[in-house]
Amino acid sequence: HCGEVLLEVAKSMKLDLVDQHQQKLFYPVLRAMILGVRIIHEKKSQMALDIQEELSHREAFLHNVLGHTINPSSPKQMQALFYDDLNQPIIYKRTVVQGQTKMSPTCDDEALSKLSAKEPLIKPICNAIADIRTLNKFLGDFVMMPLDDDGRMRCSFNIAGDAGGKSAPYSYRLSSSKNPFGSGGNLQTIPSEKSKSSGKAAARGSMDFTLPNIRSMYGPDPGFTFFDMDLDRADLQVVVREAGEPEWIAAMLQGVDMHLLNACVLAKREPPPLEELVESHPNYKLHRAPLKHAREFAKVFCHATNYGGGAKTVAAHTGRTVHEIDQAQKYWFGAHPGIRQWHGRTFDQINRFRFVENKWGYRWYIFDRLEALLPEALAWVPQSTVGILINRIWTSFYENIPEVQVLLQVHDSLAGQFPTHRSATILPLMEKHSRIEIPYDPPLIIPTGVKTSTTSWGDCG
Repeated sequence: HCGEVLLEVAKSMKLDLVDQHQQKLFYPVLRAMILGVRIIHEKKSQMALDIQEELSHREAFLHNVLGHTINPSSPKQMQALFYDDLNQPIIYKRTVVQGQTKMSPTCDDEALSKLSAKEPLIKPICNAIADIRTLNKFLGDFVMMPLDDDGRMRCSFNIAGDAGGKSAPYSYRLSSSKNPFGSGGNLQTIPSEKSKSSGKAAARGSMDFTLPNIRSMYGPDPGFTFFDMDLDRADLQVVVREAGEPEWIAAMLQGVDMHLLNACVLAKREPPPLEELVESHPNYKLHRAPLKHAREFAKVFCHATNYGGGAKTVAAHTGRTVHEIDQAQKYWFGAHPGIRQWHGRTFDQINRFRFVENKWGYRWYIFDRLEALLPEALAWVPQSTVGILINRIWTSFYENIPEVQVLLQVHDSLAGQFPTHRSATILPLMEKHSRIEIPYDPPLIIPTGVKTSTTSWGDCG
């Protein structure tokens, strides 16, 4: 009876098609949860030994320098070390406690980076502590994640998705957690070779040990090939369509490096012919080399600005002054008025109806104050659109290519396996059934790329 009532409510809100698609996910997701992923135990054991050895080196270094053991995970011990023993200037971080915002002392990785920049003598200590935190996370959260009795890795996928942000904007992305028997964990956070953790360690220049590619311990079953399929610049594709900028749409269709194109715009330079900004073009590297740093700035600036970040917020993320960012944003909106118009439409939508809606007809209803929610509403549109698209591709595979076993969903990508002897037939079918139209005018089809390996998830290439 409850189900019948809910169906009537969905129809009355014109959400019956949304409900139908969400219900379709039940069996594909259940199959992934039941199958699980084969773990290559030799690689798992070797990773654990390598990480433990590196941890012991850094712990011994800290003991020799400080004269006592210390727990890098203890805020109390860290603050006593840096702010009392070493007499460093206190770094504060904004925290929310029982609804109240307060500034509290912190010794997180960002704070350690600031301290080591101010006082080079303590940099080896800061680096060792940051390394220990990273290595412990890799070991505890990923390598030693508990397995089921048959040695496979399984998790629970929540079709309703998770909630993020202060006002819980459900983006219809699946969430992952331990399975009902207490093993497994969040398989959507398994780092790749190019993970942020690895990137931060490399940027510190402190780790002479290459962090393991955790995904390389997830392997295909005998006779199967592992695949990793992701969407090409998915969020950006949606933002471009929401902005309705004809030049941007044309550039995306050509496969242009949008960050490089945006760097030209922000530098107030006439961009070269668009075909030369495609990575496969012989002149691409010639254009990219002199704009390397400008491209990195454009990547962060445009993403934050497009999602409604103010000058102060964007300045904090880019290291520029508030005045510089304010001027850059004025120029950016002048060059791309469609972005500002999208912001205006979205704010008008949430102001009048208290919900934001994407092209699939999914909605996020807002029950909080509206003033500060524009950035979250803007981000919700591409995130929800992409999350729904990847799930529709999953159900399309389940219905049309049953030999393809999707085992993992990582927000904008799918991973799994298929029979190796059927590769020549299955790969074109995967391409065909992943071409799902997002109902823009004209329809948007986000290209996919598939990487495969008969060895492991981490070796897909």
